[in-house]
Amino acid sequence: MESVSVRKLTKVYAKKGGQTVAANDSLSFEVQRGELFGLLGPNGAGKTTLIMQLLGLIRPTSGEICVEGIDVVQQPDQVKRLIGFLPQSGAPMRAIGVERALRYTGRLRGQSDGDAGRQASRLMSDLGLAHAASRDVNTLSGGEMRLVNFAMALMAEPLLLVLDEPTNELDPQHRRVLWEMLDDLNTRRGVTVILVTHNVHEAERVIHRVAVMHNGRFAALGTPGDIKSSLGGAVRLEFRLKDVEQVVAADAFPDLGTVERVHAGEYRLYLPPDRIGAGVDTVLNGIGFDRFDDFRIAPPSLEDAYLALEKTP
Repeated sequence: MESVSVRKLTKVYAKKGGQTVAANDSLSFEVQRGELFGLLGPNGAGKTTLIMQLLGLIRPTSGEICVEGIDVVQQPDQVKRLIGFLPQSGAPMRAIGVERALRYTGRLRGQSDGDAGRQASRLMSDLGLAHAASRDVNTLSGGEMRLVNFAMALMAEPLLLVLDEPTNELDPQHRRVLWEMLDDLNTRRGVTVILVTHNVHEAERVIHRVAVMHNGRFAALGTPGDIKSSLGGAVRLEFRLKDVEQVVAADAFPDLGTVERVHAGEYRLYLPPDRIGAGVDTVLNGIGFDRFDDFRIAPPSLEDAYLALEKTP
């Protein structure tokens, strides 16, 4: 059954001079109950506008949005009770203690004081925040504050979680904790998750389906495997040079294709599977084995497909 249903959703903003821009342009899609759905796209693609409409915070110009069978446009307040939202930045209730912030959030969403207290204690323990229970939120580090925001989104066990860049400011250990908790909520409780992120590599490990937005529309929609198949099975050859000042020209290996410069001293080349052997020999011999700091071959990733879609007009 569908948790989210969107039909021909359009949001148009007026610009100076009487011009208009469609932040969302006739979007249609569904998110099934229990699905972990990814939303990718560059800044300005229309992701935030879409999320604000799903949350009932922005009214669409036209189209329909339903969350758990409820019309978001007609009943925005009712929908908000079903959704836990983690914004990209900012923290509500900054001037009170962590435990109180979580308990208040739970009470505002209809939990009893006892249930809110028990869930708050459990979340603080799971997220490593128990030591900060009585500290004001605004005295915490950026990463700890982010975890508090995440915990607040989980209070009262919403049916739908909308998470905007959830791992911002988190160290590797806490990122792992967050992803493991999301996986547990999704697989054990069947919580539906919409994940907005630029961290494509991490998201690929957990999402079931993904939409890639570009200029207010979906450039691609499907499973990570579906999206990656758009690369035609190309294999990625990556290398990093010891001397970052050494430059490899884009047309250094014309028989293999274009060499992309990723960062200073780091390069990437895409090859069909049957040309990997020849490609490795050509690159190693052309540059010299002793000049490499790292050299690897990998199958196409969701990030590769995402970057390729960004370059598509």
